[in-house]
Amino acid sequence: MPPTEGVAQAREDLSREDRSREDRPRWWGSTAFRITLLHLVLTLIGTLALSGVAWWASTGFALRQLAQDVERDSGLLQQAVRLGGPRSAALSIEARLAADRNGTQYYLLAAPDGTRLAGNLASAPLAPGWRQLRLAGAEERAGAELLALGTALPGGGVLVVGRDIAPVRQLEGFLLSAAGWVGGAALLLGLGGGLLIGRGVTRRAAAMGLALARVEAGEIGHRLPVRRGGDEFDRLARRINTALDRVQGLMQALRQVTDDIAHDLRTPLNRLRQRLEEALRTAAGEAEWRAATEGAILDCEKLLDIFAALLRIAQAESGARRAGFARFDLSEVAGTVAEVHAPAAEERGQRLETAIAPGLAMLGDSDLVTQMLSNLLDNAVKHGRPGGRIGLRLAPAPAGGAVLVVEDDGPGIPAEARGAVLHRFHRLDAARATPGTGLGLALVKAVAELHGIGLKLGDARPGLRVTLAIPGLAPEREGAA
Repeated sequence: MPPTEGVAQAREDLSREDRSREDRPRWWGSTAFRITLLHLVLTLIGTLALSGVAWWASTGFALRQLAQDVERDSGLLQQAVRLGGPRSAALSIEARLAADRNGTQYYLLAAPDGTRLAGNLASAPLAPGWRQLRLAGAEERAGAELLALGTALPGGGVLVVGRDIAPVRQLEGFLLSAAGWVGGAALLLGLGGGLLIGRGVTRRAAAMGLALARVEAGEIGHRLPVRRGGDEFDRLARRINTALDRVQGLMQALRQVTDDIAHDLRTPLNRLRQRLEEALRTAAGEAEWRAATEGAILDCEKLLDIFAALLRIAQAESGARRAGFARFDLSEVAGTVAEVHAPAAEERGQRLETAIAPGLAMLGDSDLVTQMLSNLLDNAVKHGRPGGRIGLRLAPAPAGGAVLVVEDDGPGIPAEARGAVLHRFHRLDAARATPGTGLGLALVKAVAELHGIGLKLGDARPGLRVTLAIPGLAPEREGAA
């Protein structure tokens, strides 16, 4: 293998390796990973929010229930003080303590000088109001946390009623444990759900990428898979398939145009070469050289006409001329085109009959529309019967817009060939023995599609009738642009 080929092969291998490395997905940058992470984060946030609301509602309700019990008990003891004095309240306190099997009730009845009269609290804040107390080391059940309400009694003294908050703390511990279990389950479910969703997205993207890779490899007819679900991937696949259909159609048209160009240009180029070679071999004087040169110029003009027609068709099909659309008088354009082709019709003894309604205007490219009408009349003159009739009619349509008709009384076009003659270089004369390029009706079709004009080829009995349904026409008002 030559050195240059070895270097080129090495560069190609390195380039292929780089592309494969670039195409290899990184899991942390993939859509599946991002979907999984997002699903997991949203699940955890939702779980934390629900756990917080449950915590606040449950513990708050338990504390409110405990406070209501303290208020109710304190109210009963205050009533006992009012009815029977401190002695009666002390007896009620002792009875409550004796009946408290769980040991969650706490009381203190103090005299005006602070001396304890009854209760199981050795000491407590004597100021009225709510307090949260923690029993000291000398107290029974040291370390217990209480919710207590202090109340000033008539004639002096203080009544303190408390409840152990241990049940509320147990409820909080249970909620914390439940939140942990629920959070763990939500974490697993969120991770599993995210992985399933991400896997589905990855599989769909991989299937679309594989289909596009097959198209890139040359299987231009292959299409992306589309399911019946109709989700975003299916809608995207349909749009891509439509674009691929369009690309395939354009490639086929380009291939056909290339073949047609090669076929149609070969004849005039061969004729030009033969003419010049013949002149080199046989031309003996200035007259013969001049005749050969004039023939070569005619062949060159034919080639230039073909390329000019192809350029106009390409401009019309690209839609680039649509940006320059302007309002113009279609009636005037039709009349001008008829006047230009009248001498050619007279040379063949044909009658050019026109019926053009005045004042009809349209929005479009006047140069392209002029060329379109010129091509139609030129075909009518060339293919019409010598001494026959050619018609050009332009009239408003009943439903709006207008109708333009060009017809002749020649041989016409068979019904089965009317679609094919609108393609580039297609001619009924397969041998190309008659003059023409096969681009006239192709340009008519391209200009009609650019302007949204309906084009129909019909039978004039005899001859060909071309009907153009032109939308958006309106009588041109005075002073209109």
